[in-house]
Parts: sequence; structure tokens; C-alpha cells
Amino acid sequence: MIVKLILKIIHFGLILLFLSACQTGEESLAEAQHTAVGTLDAVISQNAKFAIVSSLNHGVGYWDLTENKLLFNWKHSDKVEDGIIATNLSPDASRAITADRRNFSIWNTTSGKAYGYWRAPARIRAVAISDKGRYVLLGLEDGRAIHIDMNTGRRLEFTGHREEAVASVDLSANGLWAFTGGADYRAILWNSKTGKPKRLFEHTTRVTKLLLSASGQQAFTAGTLGNAYIWDLTTGAQIARLALKKREYIITAARFSHDDKRLVTGAPGRDISLWQVASGAKISHWQARTRNQWKPSGAIVYAVAFSEDDQFIFSESSAGFGEKWSIR
Repeated sequence: MIVKLILKIIHFGLILLFLSACQTGEESLAEAQHTAVGTLDAVISQNAKFAIVSSLNHGVGYWDLTENKLLFNWKHSDKVEDGIIATNLSPDASRAITADRRNFSIWNTTSGKAYGYWRAPARIRAVAISDKGRYVLLGLEDGRAIHIDMNTGRRLEFTGHREEAVASVDLSANGLWAFTGGADYRAILWNSKTGKPKRLFEHTTRVTKLLLSASGQQAFTAGTLGNAYIWDLTTGAQIARLALKKREYIITAARFSHDDKRLVTGAPGRDISLWQVASGAKISHWQARTRNQWKPSGAIVYAVAFSEDDQFIFSESSAGFGEKWSIR
């Protein structure tokens, strides 16, 4: 009787394991551990050859993804409160920006040397940097977005977000166009020379993630209840709404393909999804690995990117792993 019970338990366990394997989808082509105890933030370069990965207790690692080699390790200080919570790479991958709650630093990605260390006027929520590190954009908790010319020191404060926290920012490669979104339910594209808005995209919830395409023709914005949109920046018209379920679904990472035809997103719950830009339909879906695959656990996908030929996707998650996925 006991033997039969044991056999039933084993059989039931195998069924659960099989079902779990079916639900996880296609496995990654390659994976590499980039942090030992978890990741706070990450960003992958436009060409998917480099990544910045901020860890809980070892500062920021700058990785060569082609060779899976740690090139540099950066820190602001050894204080816990100075942990890096926001990162970004310039589109040309020549400069990196790292930020703790109140300070930011710019780094040369070839030499690994820091250009300087600056203090923000309020708590930092998000950062962006242009080609060659000429311009920096800060999203602050007090509702301001600050555009800085690092060569001349000129600062422009954008106050179009009704004193609500600016949670996500992006910057065109030349630094001219700033894109900011926040808790006031709005995403705004504005001119960094004049501070004048060009496009305003209203949402029904807080804007938590936004992105400009490398071509400058399209934009992506997402809120907190599965409301995610693709926009035509030339006309301001909505191209598509992603086919997400109307529930508490927050997108934490996004990137357009180089041909602007597809979009990849990352989210909590290990979700990595590929979308068709023209329709907003989901094409493929994967799940990032967890720290312990034999115990229930999750992972937040912090960064996603397309390879230069748009045939592969790269991801970085809070579990500390970088992964590579094949697009069928």
C-alpha cells in the first residue's frame, strides 16, 4: 500500500514537472551568470554586444556579451545607500551612466575611467545619455526632468509632469529630443533646446516605461495595468496597442528591432515577449531562468535587445543571468 502511494506521488510529481517544462517555452540558446546575489538594474547596448549589470553588493559590471567577459567593475562608494539603481548606455556604446539615489557618474567604456561624479537636485528615478556622453537626461522623484549639456554645463529643467515622479526617460542619440513619462499619466516628447513639447501621450495609469526607436520614427509607452502602446512620432498617431490582458502587468524593459518592425519587452514573472509593431500582436514568448530552477521563484527582466541582424534576443534579469534567445 505504501509502495503504491509512493509510486503515485512520484507519478504526480513527474506530471507536474512535465507541465512546468511545457509552460516555460523554448529554452535559451546560451546563458551566463553576471551577478551572484541578484541584479538591481541592467541595460544592453543597441548592438547587443555589451551590457551594464548592477548587482546588490558588487557595484556595476560592464560585460562583453560576445565573449562573456567582465571588462570593468564600477562603484560610487562602498556605502549601501550608494547602490546603483539606474543605468544607461549611449547608443554608440562609448559612454555609460550610473546613478544612485542622489548622484550620477559617467564612464568611458573603452578605458573604464570615470569622467566625473555629479549630484542631482532631487532623488533620481531614471537616466539616459546621448552619443559620446555629450548630453544627460535625469528623471527625478519631484517631477522634474533635467537635460544637461556635459560640455558646457547648460541645464534645462522640464516641469511638464505636474510635480509627479518621472519614472522613465529616453534621449535621442544626438541629445535633441527628450522623452519622459511619469506618475501624472503622461508621456511627453520635448525639445531639449527649447523645452517645448512636441508630442503628448495621455494614459489612464502611471507611465512606467517608455522608449524611442533608434530611427526616431516610433515610440513605445506603457503603464501599470497592461496598457502599452506604439506611436508614430511623425504624426503622433497610435500605431498599435499591445495585446496584453487587462490586469496588473508592468513592462520593465523594451527595445525596437533595427528595422522597426518588431518590439521585444520584458516584465516581472520572467516574461520576455516579441511583438509585431504594425498590429501589436504577440509573435513569440519566452521565460527567463530563475536562480534556483527547482524551487518556485521569479525574476524581473530588466533589459532586452536585438542582435544586429535582428535574429536573436538578449536579456538580463534580476536572477543575475544574461541569456540569448533565437527568433524563429
